[in-house]
Amino acid sequence: MSKLFPLLTLLLCASASAQLRADIQHDTPAGQATMRVYDGEKLLFQAESQGLNAVTESKFSADGKWLVNFTERGYVQLWNVTKGERVKTFLAPFARVVRADFTTDSQRLLLNFWGEPLTLEQQQNWEQYASSIWTLEPLQRIGNLSAPDSRYTGNVHFDAAGERMVTASFRRYEGQAAAVWNAKTGALIATLPRLLYPKGAGQTGGVGTTDARLSPDGTRALVLSLDGRLAEYDATTGKLLKVRGEVTDAEAKAQLERFAAQGK
Repeated sequence: MSKLFPLLTLLLCASASAQLRADIQHDTPAGQATMRVYDGEKLLFQAESQGLNAVTESKFSADGKWLVNFTERGYVQLWNVTKGERVKTFLAPFARVVRADFTTDSQRLLLNFWGEPLTLEQQQNWEQYASSIWTLEPLQRIGNLSAPDSRYTGNVHFDAAGERMVTASFRRYEGQAAAVWNAKTGALIATLPRLLYPKGAGQTGGVGTTDARLSPDGTRALVLSLDGRLAEYDATTGKLLKVRGEVTDAEAKAQLERFAAQGK
């Protein structure tokens, strides 16, 4: 059966131009892939490599200067779009899930390589990639986004100024708490305590979180728990301000987006 769509188009968000896109045509030649990066109809550059054949997702930085390609198998490529050059390939041999995000100022890259180290050497070196924050010029790791009961897993949102970011798990079975971080340094500002299960529930301890947003000024956070409850927190102290109650998925999405835009 012939392929109807030989060209895999990865359409990117948060770019300086809504027309930026990376098109990856696989197996050209066999085992490799060709990537063409466009601004509208204008071809910016073309590249071929074996690594491109594994790419499943791509993202541009907000200023359009950087492109990150990644897979869910522990492989990440960072490209300088302006120069049309690959800056670095990140490989984590123990990873099972990988996420990558640019900060809103296009100055930093968030990476999460997730998995269990298999050898002593990997155990000694895993922190350079796992839940980490990197400056882009120069490219260097400046810290890890991990703390007791919380870490960056790929679900991240920023305040309007890009000064703070809030993370929550993207996996529904995770039990970790949401957390607020300094988006410039990666320093932990506050861990947002998990809500307790209601009386009579079979589970004990706190309810894991699946999504979160910051108010535009970054002073408050709205967090969605696994059981569908929304709760509002002080984003500096981590103090629980109020529980909005259980909502449907559609209502939760609407409230989170309104909170991020208006703080309400």
